[in-house]
Amino acid sequence: MEAGDIIRIIMMTAGILIMLSALWFLAGKRLTADLAAVWEIAGVMLILIGMVSRLSGWTADLSRRQELFAGCAGAAGILACCRFSLLVSRFMMKNHELAIEVSMLLEENKETGRKADKELLVILPVRNEEKNIRKVLEALSSPEIGKIADILCINDASSDSSGEIIDGYRCVQIKNIFGLGYGSALQLGYKYAVRKNYRYVIQMDADGQHDVCNIPVIFNKLKEAGPDGKLPDIVLASRFMEGSSEFPVSAVKKFAFWLFRSMIYMITGRVIADPTTGLQGLGRDAFAYYSGYNNFDYRYPDANMVLQMLLLKFRVAEVPAVMHRRTSGKSMHSGIEPACYMVRMFLSVLAVVVRVKILKNRIG
Repeated sequence: MEAGDIIRIIMMTAGILIMLSALWFLAGKRLTADLAAVWEIAGVMLILIGMVSRLSGWTADLSRRQELFAGCAGAAGILACCRFSLLVSRFMMKNHELAIEVSMLLEENKETGRKADKELLVILPVRNEEKNIRKVLEALSSPEIGKIADILCINDASSDSSGEIIDGYRCVQIKNIFGLGYGSALQLGYKYAVRKNYRYVIQMDADGQHDVCNIPVIFNKLKEAGPDGKLPDIVLASRFMEGSSEFPVSAVKKFAFWLFRSMIYMITGRVIADPTTGLQGLGRDAFAYYSGYNNFDYRYPDANMVLQMLLLKFRVAEVPAVMHRRTSGKSMHSGIEPACYMVRMFLSVLAVVVRVKILKNRIG
């Protein structure tokens, strides 16, 4: 073997092992999607470097023993970094869960003994939406919505005046002790709904894109039995069904919709028109499951959660939706975030398949 061959083989093997291990740990809920994406990229880089015919001139000066030593040292370094990543992931997951419980406890101290007034709870995660939240809450304050639903705003440590605006309306506001992210805000809402004994939940965004006229439609669908005589567990409000309002999307997002729609179809045989919609209704079985530790993606719950629930035999239905474009404020999918989102979501979808099909959802 020529100089550098051993190192190249070690690098390619390490790259493959890193990619498989990252997916396995992500599926086992021991690694966050962000760190898993970093390790997947590192694995790809090692494979690409190992595939070149010659790494560089410095390998020519290495003896066989030095090559083995360099390879072993590199492997030890990778293992140490991997172990550190698992520790960081465990800390982050536990930290999010503890922060959710603290936020919940602070709210319960303010409203001792309060139980659900209605069957339905509408959950709005809010982060720096001072330019949009007022018109959303004005619409939710209409008699049509007020007679069927209570409103819960999860203030995810907004640094603007969102909290003060929410206080001016008849709704419950829970303030996170620090920014936990979109998924954790939703999970806090699910935990609240379980503890207050609601039967149904509808989650919607606070940026004005989700028209409140969708709420009665979703609510009625949640209470409508299917051909099998059973109620749906989850109702997705789709932007891409007949009867939906026109909603322009970028080419990158169109590709993402097609990719995740195709993956769900190949894995489950179900055609889901809009697997990335954030406007959803959930029955008690579904949101009670989501409220459990590590049963919900605390960062970007999206197509991965739809696939998970389908594989777990929850009943998923869709209705056409009326949605609008964001007119002000900053989306969490701005800048380079859509590309990062696609990488994380692709890995998360694969991890769900491994978790449910291979690990039988027993880990976590």
